[in-house]
Amino acid sequence: MNILWFTTRNLVDLCSTTLTALGEGLVSLGHQVTIINSDEEGSHSNFSWIHASLDAQAIRGRKGHVLGKKMGQWLNDLEPHRETVAIVDWRIASSLSPILKRKAVPWVLMDRSPPADRGILAKLQWPVWKKAWSLVKSRQAHSGCVVSPSHGQFVHSRVGVPETNMIEIPAGVDVSLFKPGTNKGILSLIYHGRLDGHRGVLSLPMLHEKLRQNNVHSKLILIGEGDAFEGLERMAGGRDDIEVLSTLPQEELAEKLSQSHIGLLPMPETKVWSLASPLKRSEYAASGLLIFGIDHLGHRLKGKNQPEWIHLVKQEDFHFDGVEWIQSLTQKKINSLSQNSRKYAVDELNWSGSIEALEQACTSCLT
Repeated sequence: MNILWFTTRNLVDLCSTTLTALGEGLVSLGHQVTIINSDEEGSHSNFSWIHASLDAQAIRGRKGHVLGKKMGQWLNDLEPHRETVAIVDWRIASSLSPILKRKAVPWVLMDRSPPADRGILAKLQWPVWKKAWSLVKSRQAHSGCVVSPSHGQFVHSRVGVPETNMIEIPAGVDVSLFKPGTNKGILSLIYHGRLDGHRGVLSLPMLHEKLRQNNVHSKLILIGEGDAFEGLERMAGGRDDIEVLSTLPQEELAEKLSQSHIGLLPMPETKVWSLASPLKRSEYAASGLLIFGIDHLGHRLKGKNQPEWIHLVKQEDFHFDGVEWIQSLTQKKINSLSQNSRKYAVDELNWSGSIEALEQACTSCLT
């Protein structure tokens, strides 16, 4: 197949791991993949796919609109092969749908998360999201991709798309890159991702402080960017037991995780986070970390009973239960649970199943 992937994601985005893993996976299965986005020309030279670079500078909240127009122009000039299929991010689906129809290119909708912004941006994005899924409902798109069963149920409840028209493509992890390290030293708690206040990250320094007040010698590492970054830096205040870092390249992030003990999931039980399949959870597990976080569908693993190495609690009990659980962990227990989390990641969280599911979604467009 010739697969055209139209995306608003950039390689520097935290979420680009999904793009790279699925894109390379499709190429490895023998398909020609072209990624169309706003990354600079030449910036994808280390990857196996073809890259089409489009200049689409715009203020935040307008990128999808501007990029959709540019992609439409690019697509208008294309003479697609007979076995061409498109993958289209929801932010640009309504712009590209009529052109794809005119070019007789079947397509699938890619939704890695409903709108996660707050305020005016969310008000602008929700109608775009809903319109994109309505194209699946009306069968203008062949199917839509979701990250979890709860995500699919949400789409069904909000837009009425039959769940038979959805493909589940959960977040996986590169288990050859993310793996346990040795000589970890002091008990280290780590979070990586967006450092935005509405993601619960401001609760993490308080958890760390309460641990120290209860004679648990620990270190807190926070990695990412967002509206809480400067506040977290001020909280760190030059202390050697709190480290606040900007977003790291994947190799450096994997090294930081490999030297840590407990990965943190502080995102509260809201509509968006309850639908998620967070990459960080998979990367924590692959790195042999124990996981502590708030209990909701977005953080739970599949199955009714959660493994012992992932400890999820009610939001109001986050600090008290966190201190109690971490205090109970002996080094022997940490080592044992670390082996179990790594094994689970290798057996259950690698990308192969998601790559095969996406390939099947594309193949079914042509039958």
